Amino acid sequence: MTSDKLQVSSQKSLVVPVCANAEMQNLINTSIVFNYLRDHGSAYRAQMARELGISAPAVSRAIDNLLKEGYVQESEKIPVTTGKKAAQVSIKADYGYIVGVDLIADPIKIAISDFSGKIASSYVATPCKAGTDFSEYLNSSISQSIRAFRRKCSKPDAAILAIGIGVPAIVNPETGELIGAVLYDNIANSNFYKRVSLKFKVPVFIENISNLAALAEYKHGAGRGTKNLLFVNISRGIGAGIIIDGNLYRGSNGAAGEIGYFLTNSEGLTYDNSRIGYLESVASIDAIYCEKSDRNKIIDHLALSIANILFTLNPEMVLIGGAICEIENADTRFIEPLIAKVLNAYPFRPIAIRKASLGAEASLIGAIQIALDAIVVHEYPYKL
Repeated sequence: MTSDKLQVSSQKSLVVPVCANAEMQNLINTSIVFNYLRDHGSAYRAQMARELGISAPAVSRAIDNLLKEGYVQESEKIPVTTGKKAAQVSIKADYGYIVGVDLIADPIKIAISDFSGKIASSYVATPCKAGTDFSEYLNSSISQSIRAFRRKCSKPDAAILAIGIGVPAIVNPETGELIGAVLYDNIANSNFYKRVSLKFKVPVFIENISNLAALAEYKHGAGRGTKNLLFVNISRGIGAGIIIDGNLYRGSNGAAGEIGYFLTNSEGLTYDNSRIGYLESVASIDAIYCEKSDRNKIIDHLALSIANILFTLNPEMVLIGGAICEIENADTRFIEPLIAKVLNAYPFRPIAIRKASLGAEASLIGAIQIALDAIVVHEYPYKL
């Protein structure tokens, strides 16, 4: 994993030279068409030219480039609204496959998607036995999932292109080092990134689970169509994934969104946060299930935190996800009162705040998405 792969994968717009030569313009058009197909599924050439504002010959050259690379395929010609026949162009789904892993699940969850991003198979690994080396367990679980997938689809040589892994920790974008996985010592101390990379010999991308959930909701869930999105994950830990201008925001060293350390009253100033953050100590799932918990106080702590983020970032939408959504009667007991208190505290134009739509699968979907983006967007980075 290299830093430029991670950084390029998060970019939606790049500086283009004022005077692009024909070769550069062809690359830009090919990139725009490719990313359009990734977002829209399929289209015919004239439709893409019309919607993208690119000339029909330029679109055809771009499609020809992508056909040559094997990234797209064309169907037989079918009638379109103009009365003529046209071939639908779509991503070649079986070009290769992506493995996604969610390490916060217990036992861990693994999914395999095709090149279009559609999940083809999902697996729940067998639980990790006490005393087992975690890296060995992870490699074995991924291998078993790949073998099962290949048998299921009768493709013994199905190419695995990349692996994306979601972790409950801060991730150093330069090295893949995990920082602050205090609730998951077996993960933090395993150095699994290098061993997974050596085992499978494909690019491996590691990212914080809240960031991945934000990315998944932005691409495939309730956040579709937004540019600025806040995902709040309330589980054993509390974190946030932040999308700004269509890009995942990680901060200067990968620690953006660590809102579990928020101080929601003056007591937090003297709190020892070496194990868990102050907000996590008073409003996480563990705090909710504590016998002495006060639901109203928990909601107040969370509302204060979210409201302060809104004042700072002013996103278009806030999505609330994580284990809190799986509590019995979560909507009436927690989500709806929390949203009401945040909106009551926010004096500007109301922001859309709702429960996330992808549930417990969000981080797994995001793990696939970030790996898929990373391996293709560095080659075709331009999109409209």
